[in-house]
Parts: sequence; structure tokens; C-alpha cells
Amino acid sequence: MSERPSTERASGTDNDADDGPNTTRRTFLKGSSAAAGMAALGFQGTDQANANDTDDADEDEDDDGGGDDGPTNVILFVGDGQGRAQLDLGRYLKAYRKNSEKFPLNAADVTYNVDRHDAHGSAMTYPDDPEEFVADSAATATAMSTGHKSYNGAIAGVKNDAGEFVPKQTVLEQARDMGYAVGLVTTARMTHATPASFASHVPSRDEEEKIAKQYVRDSGVDVLFGGARSYFLPDGRESDSANLVAEAKRNGYNYVTTASELDSLDSAPALGLFSESDHLSYTLDRQDNDDSTQPGLGAMAETAIELLEARGGRKGFFLLVESGRIDHASHSNYPVVAHEQLEADDVIGRLLDYAEDSHGETSVITTADHETGGLSLGSGGPYDVNFDVLDGMNASTATVVPQIEEAESREEVASIMAEQMGVELLDTELDELRAYNTPVAEILNERIRIGWTSTGHTAENVPTFATGPNAEFFDGTVDNTDIADAIRKRLNGD
Repeated sequence: MSERPSTERASGTDNDADDGPNTTRRTFLKGSSAAAGMAALGFQGTDQANANDTDDADEDEDDDGGGDDGPTNVILFVGDGQGRAQLDLGRYLKAYRKNSEKFPLNAADVTYNVDRHDAHGSAMTYPDDPEEFVADSAATATAMSTGHKSYNGAIAGVKNDAGEFVPKQTVLEQARDMGYAVGLVTTARMTHATPASFASHVPSRDEEEKIAKQYVRDSGVDVLFGGARSYFLPDGRESDSANLVAEAKRNGYNYVTTASELDSLDSAPALGLFSESDHLSYTLDRQDNDDSTQPGLGAMAETAIELLEARGGRKGFFLLVESGRIDHASHSNYPVVAHEQLEADDVIGRLLDYAEDSHGETSVITTADHETGGLSLGSGGPYDVNFDVLDGMNASTATVVPQIEEAESREEVASIMAEQMGVELLDTELDELRAYNTPVAEILNERIRIGWTSTGHTAENVPTFATGPNAEFFDGTVDNTDIADAIRKRLNGD
């Protein structure tokens, strides 16, 4: 009955997700007048074969990148595992919370922040592998960061004809070398595939201790916010006893581990590691939990932008923000994915607010690395999805399963499910759950009436969005490598 661990609850009103306990929400609305227009993404449609090696990047060190309108900022938001159905599940839960009596007829009237983008399209995600059509996060993040298709597991590199791993320059590294401030923010492990593919180079995503070492010793990243500090501390490292936190501090990094410390952080470089050995908790387990010290993704993203904005000066910044646990919920076929998606929606709204109010030109691209789980809204039986059940959840399986396993009676199991999941179990469900034959997620999925076709990734195109005067490039179907090319052009002032 084991299920993958689970995360925080975003509220149903527009842009009002809670950032979790002990966190004072920052705001980008600073009373300033809106800047002149959004930056052009500047994609010119070059062929992938020409476009994205270190030698091919058109880096103009003398160009300040901002022009007369101030700094140039590029923000890439990645919803890991975020397919069309995941987005829509969050959309409809937000509408249900806004006004359950008028739902679903009110769905079109509720602001879903991803819709605020200027361009709506999709991206292809396949890897460079003759035997595999479905990509993992390493291959897709490498495509988005370097402009090169690669094999599953590759972190910012490809294999040459001799089978040797060849690193490829990333857009973050180009931005850093051009004088931009750069940052990575994720709810996954800091060393997980998506952030790693923007600031490290290893043949396998499993080499997380090497990734941590490269972050601290080689990457020059100004802001690193995520989970799993164990990879940075001697007791958590199997390959050596390096104390990378101590090294980072000696290199001038401010080190924080809690939401309250994050809120008081006022300068970069900064290293924030908010969980011990794995990802941050699911949003349902972070929000309104007095025992949690973990921040919300919104707080991490806003703090990162404030620090990068100050550090980037007239040049500007590049920032990757990843909602990493959409993927993990989908791998588990667990409906908490809806709550992860609401947190993502809130953060997307904050990023777009910043773009509208910033003093420079800010481009925002929202996409996913791949879809996970093959989610469908509606599964068998009546033509219905029960959002009241989805909205009644107060915790994830990471919280509930251990409690059920320790329960000593049927009555205790029933009480746990009622209190934590808002579900009154039928006798047959209680029998199955007590016998460990039916996972909690399966009972909830059947009640809610959502379905899944996989516990892995799928190969469907992922929704892709952009904001900016030339964002119409993303109105069609593009390849995920084109995202890197668009970012490079923007960093070069095109």
C-alpha cells in the first residue's frame, strides 16, 4: 500500500494561495508605474543543428541586455509533469472553490493565471533516443536549457559518436557569463533533474552528489532554493565527506533552511535548502501546518526575484521556477495534483504581475517538461467529477498512509479518512483499506471520478505559454529545444 510522498493548499480565490506557516507574503506591487511593454522573445526560427552550442551562442559582453527600457529579465516556469488535464483540474477546482453553487457555469469567469499569457501553444518532448519515445525530466530539461535533444538521464549534455558525454552550454550559463544574475527555484530536491540541467553537467541524473558539488564550486548561480540539504552536508554524502554548505558560506552565500529565515533574507548569493533529504512536502502538508517550516513556492519565487533584481542591476536576470511535485503526485496517480496545480497557478500569477509592474523588460515563459500519469477528468460511471471530494481533502497520502498503517481498529481508520480526507468510507472500502488491498489514492480517484493511464510519463505535447510582444511564436506547436533558442535570443537583446 505504499504510495509516493505528497504537498500545500492554494486557495480558490484569484492569486491568494497561502505560502505556508511562518511566512510573510512578499509583494511585487511596489507603487511604481508599469514599465514600458513586455520584452520580445525574439525567436528567429533557426535550425536546431546551428543554434545552441557554446561556440554558437552569440554572446556580446558589451551589450547591457536591457536597452533604454531598463534590465532584461527572463523567467521560465516549468510545471513538472503538467499536462493539459492537470492544468484543467486545477482550473475547475479553483472555480469550484470560488463559487460551488454556480459551478461549473462560473468556470469561464474565474481568472486562471496561465490564461493571462499572450500566447498559447504546445511543445514536443521526445528525447534523442532510437529506442525510447517518452522522455524523462533530464532529457526534456536539457532540451530546454541547451537547445539540444539528448538521451533520458542526461544532465545538460549529449553523447557523441564514440558514446562519450559532451557538456553543452545552458541558457543560465550564457546569462551568467553575460553578467545577468541567475537563479533556480524548485519544490523538488535542489539536485533533481530539472534545476540540475540548467547549472550542472553529468552523464546521469542519479549523480546528485556531483550536481550539488558543481552548484557550489562551479555554477556561479546567485540563488538556489529547493529541497534535500543532505546532498550538501557530510552525513548525507556517500562519495565523500564534503561540507558544501560550509563551502558555500565561505564563498559568500547566505544559507537558510526555514520559511522565516527565507522571509528575512535580503541579499544574494543565497542557498536555501528547506527539507532534509527529499523534496519539499506536498502543498496540502505544508499549508496551515504548525509543524512545517517549509515555504511555499510563491514565497521562494518572489524572494528570488527580489534578490536577483538587486544583484542583476541594469543588466537583469534569468530565473527558472519549477513546480516539481505536480509530477510526483501524477506518478502516484494521486488527486493532490490539483492542489499542486493551484499553487502553480498562484505563482504564475505572481510572475505575470511582476512582469507587468517591473522597471525593466520581463519575459515569462510557462511550460512543462512532459506530462505524467495520463490524467483524465471523468472516469467510468456517471458523467461527473466530484469536486466536493477533491476540495474536502486536508492532507496527502504522505500524511495519511502512515496513520492508517498504525491504526488499531476499523473505527480509527474511518476517523482518519474522515478527518484528513473528508471521506466517509463505505464498509466495503473500509474492508479493502484495512486489508491493504486498495490504496487510499484509488479510493479517492474513484470517489472524485478522475482516471489515469500510467504511473509514468507520457509522450503527449505539453501546453506552452509566453508573454511578450513577439510571443506569437508560441501560439503554434514548437519543439522544446526552441525554448532555449528563444531565451538565448532574448538574452542577446534580440
